[in-house]
Amino acid sequence: HEINSQTLLGLMAQLDPARPEVSQAIATCRQAGIRPVMITGDHPLTARAIGSAIGLTDENGEVVLGRQLEAFNDKELQEVVARCSVYARVPPDQKLRIVKALQANRQVVAMTGDGVNDAPALKQAHIGVAMGITGTEVTKEAADMVLLDDNFATIVNAVEEGRLVYANIRRFVKYILGSNVGELVTIAAAPLLGLVGVPMTPLQILWMNLVTDGLPALALALEPGEDGLMQRPPAKPGESIFASGTGSYILRTGVVFGLITIAMMIIAEQRDAPWTTMVFTTLCLAQMGHALSCRSTLPLFQVNPFSNPALLVSVVVTTALQLLLLYVPALSSFFGTTPLSGENLLLCVAFSLLFFLYLEGDKIWRLWRRQAFADA
Repeated sequence: HEINSQTLLGLMAQLDPARPEVSQAIATCRQAGIRPVMITGDHPLTARAIGSAIGLTDENGEVVLGRQLEAFNDKELQEVVARCSVYARVPPDQKLRIVKALQANRQVVAMTGDGVNDAPALKQAHIGVAMGITGTEVTKEAADMVLLDDNFATIVNAVEEGRLVYANIRRFVKYILGSNVGELVTIAAAPLLGLVGVPMTPLQILWMNLVTDGLPALALALEPGEDGLMQRPPAKPGESIFASGTGSYILRTGVVFGLITIAMMIIAEQRDAPWTTMVFTTLCLAQMGHALSCRSTLPLFQVNPFSNPALLVSVVVTTALQLLLLYVPALSSFFGTTPLSGENLLLCVAFSLLFFLYLEGDKIWRLWRRQAFADA
């Protein structure tokens, strides 16, 4: 029989699923204190279904439409964006309003987009992220970052890499400044104790700053990320590098480092030993233990000892160079050191080890106290 335009021949369904890695990326964001938000021009049922599939919302989760956003004033919109994570049928001008409302709530906003109409929102956001494959040139120009693979999970990986870099900068600062405070306390204490001479010559200080401090500090920048890096809350905007206990660590560690070295200095002077060379050696050897301890906030027995081979090499090389300065006559004469007897060298090693044990014991005690407060 003849088929007319009103005859149903069949139905065709189309599915445009999210990438398989997006669900895990969303979960990682939530653990890291990042709230993902989906803004789409699709139908609200589609937006809810996709949001539910990737863990952004549940089956009955709130979906706000673009026409609803138009009816909200700025104050009402700030309340909406504080709770809602899925928006549907949103025109480009409302995307810009959503970004501004989030910023008004003191949120740091990253915005993704690929179309020309997304450019204003990307420009307004703290971090504009454009799609490198499907994105227009206008969008790429307005963005701060361009994704070459158009993959949301890449943004999460970039956040993790950024956190690792920031954590390694803190390690570097803690090691360098903590050690320098200890050196300062030691050098300042010598004349106050009535000792004749200075603990270190300018050339020895230069050696410590360039070699003893430098090599391990550079190796600390290669430290891999700790477990739980993406389970920490984000750093607060404008937060000082000395926040989160870094400043107190530097002062506390530097003072203890100085006091331990001063105690060794007094013992060496009373034994009529070459105390200046022993101070120089103790400071250098103790910093090797400090570098190892700075690898992690966890005790070192909970850390893979071979995850940063560059640091192990730098510690071994620096220790060997320090011993060469003591026992190679040409170097000893040039740097003004005195070859140490086995007993005196052992005393330097013992006080250096004492400082290392303090650092590790301090970490264990603080972890125990944190756990005790959590259980309470």
